[in-house]
Amino acid sequence: MFRRNHQGPGYRDFIAAIAAKKQARGYLEVGVRDGGTLSGVGCEAIGVDPEFKIRYDILANKNAVHLYSMTSDVFFRDHDPRVILGRSPDVIFLDGLHQFEYLLRDFINSERIAHRDTVVMLDDCLPINAEMTERVFNMAGRLDRDNAPSWTGDVWKIIPILKTYRPDLHITLVDTQPTGTVCVTNLDPDSTVLRDHYYQIIQAYILEMMDDAVIERFYDSNPVASGEVILSDFNASIFVGP
Repeated sequence: MFRRNHQGPGYRDFIAAIAAKKQARGYLEVGVRDGGTLSGVGCEAIGVDPEFKIRYDILANKNAVHLYSMTSDVFFRDHDPRVILGRSPDVIFLDGLHQFEYLLRDFINSERIAHRDTVVMLDDCLPINAEMTERVFNMAGRLDRDNAPSWTGDVWKIIPILKTYRPDLHITLVDTQPTGTVCVTNLDPDSTVLRDHYYQIIQAYILEMMDDAVIERFYDSNPVASGEVILSDFNASIFVGP
């Protein structure tokens, strides 16, 4: 069985470090859950989750946190982060439902309210093995028992989707633990390409499944950068913008 264990920093530490290096003034997180990632970011923040289970100090190093207990689709329909924060977020972290169409919608809606140099970070897009990419979580059916509790779903598909439909985006795959982080910048808030082709994209990718052969090709064609290297010295700006 193919297995790719990432060796970089934990994803929460990486996100906090990028927000600090960018001197972020506003942060948006979709999929807050226990607040562990949100607590590490030191600026005014928005958190969205339909079922909060906060266990961390999410107010740490912040003057304000705005929490919205709803799905991301409802949040983006009814609320504008630019109004809430008084500006576009500088950093956005998307960790919602692990099915690619949900992440695609979250990205479309996030880019719309971002600025060019906002960095959008996508979680769980670099699976350790093919089993965890199933659309419906089935821990009991896993052969790799060490990673059986982990589920990335099929959000890995966002990488070929963005590369195919939005070659103008600057995309960096990072080896954060456990299942990678994808950093996207050079955004275009006025772009409607993904929205215009949404149903075409869903139809093209919905039946794609990952097995050992597919995941090997996936990593062969998508180089993964070192999170430690990105965070060292001034290298962060090369990968995630000013």
